[in-house]
Amino acid sequence: MIYGTCTCQATCEDPNGQSGCNSDCLGTEGCTCPAGFLMQGVTASVRVNAGVSWQRSTWLYQDCQDVYDAGNTQDGVYSIMPTGWPGSPFNVHCRMHGDEGWTVFQRRTDDGTSFYQDWDAYKDGFGNNVNFWLGNEKLYYLTNQDDYKLRLDITTSDGTSLYSEYTEFQIESEDTNYKMNKLGNRTSPSGSAGNYLYYSKGKQFSTYDRDNDACEHFNCAEKHRSGWWHINYSYGCSSCYRSDSRCSRFQYNGNCHSVCTYDNLNGDYNGGNGQNIFSYYNNYCNPQTVEMKIRPSS
Repeated sequence: MIYGTCTCQATCEDPNGQSGCNSDCLGTEGCTCPAGFLMQGVTASVRVNAGVSWQRSTWLYQDCQDVYDAGNTQDGVYSIMPTGWPGSPFNVHCRMHGDEGWTVFQRRTDDGTSFYQDWDAYKDGFGNNVNFWLGNEKLYYLTNQDDYKLRLDITTSDGTSLYSEYTEFQIESEDTNYKMNKLGNRTSPSGSAGNYLYYSKGKQFSTYDRDNDACEHFNCAEKHRSGWWHINYSYGCSSCYRSDSRCSRFQYNGNCHSVCTYDNLNGDYNGGNGQNIFSYYNNYCNPQTVEMKIRPSS
C-alpha cells in the first residue's frame, strides 16, 4: 500500500489526544511516526502503540495483523518488518481468521523437510512454502514488539482437528538461548490439543549441537530429534520408565525409557517413540499437519 503524501512535515498526531508529537522526517525520502502515533490522513486501521514507518512512501507491516488491518484479508505470503529488526523486510505466511491476522512461524505438512537441524538453522529459519521454521531471531523480534498470543493447530493421524490457544507468548534473545519467557493461560476448550506446552515455559531452546535442557543423562534435542524448548524435571528425563507405551518415551539405557518433552512438534514424521511428532493429548503420535502462529493479544 503506497502513501504518496508523506512529506517532511509534522504529519503525526497523537491518537490519545496528548501533546508533544515528534515526527522523524528523513528529507524527501519519507518520514517515521514514533510508537503510539499515526500518520495524519491515513485510512488504514493501525494498532495504537505499534509504531508505523514509511520509507520512500512505502508501508512496512510489522506482522500479519497489520497486513489484515490494511485490508488484505486473504491468506498468503506478505513482507513484514518488526520493530527493531536490524535486517531487511522478510516474508511470512499469514493466516486470516475472522478479523484476525496470524503470523505463522512453524508449519508441518509432510516429511519433505527435516526439522532435525542445528542451532544456526533454527536461528535463521529453514524450509519452504509448505514446511518451515521462520527462525528464532525473527520470532524474538516479533514477540517483543507487542503483547502476543499463540495458537497451535494439529491434525492427528486419524484426521481429527485439534487446537490450543494461549493468552501470552514471548521468547527472549539468543543471549538467553531464546528462552520461552511467557506462555499464558490456555483459552481453548477441553478436548483440544491439550496443555502440555505449559511445561516448556521458562525453558531455553535446544538443538543437537547446543544442549540447553539441563538434563544430566543426555541431550534431549538429540534424543527427540528436534530443536525445541525441551524440559527437564525430576520425574522426567531423570527417571527410568519400564514401559515404552507412550509415544513420547524413548529407550536410553537397557529397559529404561525416558522423556524430555510432551509436545514435540518439530520431531520426525513416522519416527520411533520419542523421536516422532507428537502431541501428548490422548497420546496422539505422528500428526498429519502442525501449525504454530501468533497474533497481538489486543
